[in-house]
Amino acid sequence: MVQGTTTRLNPLATTGLALSAGGMHALSLAWPTSGQALGALQVLSLAVLAHLVSGTTRPRVAAWMGWCFATAHGVTATWWLYISMHQYGGLDAPLAALAVWALQAALGLYLAMALALAAALCGPNPSVLARCSSFVAAWLLAELARAVWFTGFPWGVGGYAHVDSALAWTAPWIGVYGIGALTALMGMRLAWPRHRGRAIVVLLLM
Repeated sequence: MVQGTTTRLNPLATTGLALSAGGMHALSLAWPTSGQALGALQVLSLAVLAHLVSGTTRPRVAAWMGWCFATAHGVTATWWLYISMHQYGGLDAPLAALAVWALQAALGLYLAMALALAAALCGPNPSVLARCSSFVAAWLLAELARAVWFTGFPWGVGGYAHVDSALAWTAPWIGVYGIGALTALMGMRLAWPRHRGRAIVVLLLM
């Protein structure tokens, strides 16, 4: 990973990348036309997020990237809530859409705060180990906070994208959240130019 890579892109471009990666992460859980989980796509989306947040040491920027990613992921993964509220609950369409966005915008704060904390703890010149471990810890912390500790909203946990992937065998040993942490590590490795070749080989095997 090259420090400062994020600063080469303007804020609009990085925001667009974060939103796109978040949507991609949701689609990896169940592809719309087939319902198939795509583990490789899930890792790729985390690689994009890792690239974005590792290019900055500013907590605010890391928080914004995380919030955009998590909100886009949540809205894409829970679009069905709109149908439940509008078609069956009778709520006006704009209000139903706003309710889905508001819920996921609030839940997205977990990843935003976790990545901001990671950036703050890493400091201005973090080592490779510090960057890697802080990203993995932030991802795991955010998933546990959202799905277990506070809201109890586990819909869209990243590990579910690997029910049929090469990582499925690890589920009995580390669980769905452990798989999420493992894929965060893989995503960070994929974002490093030095290790990208080996990471791509692993990705193709999934």
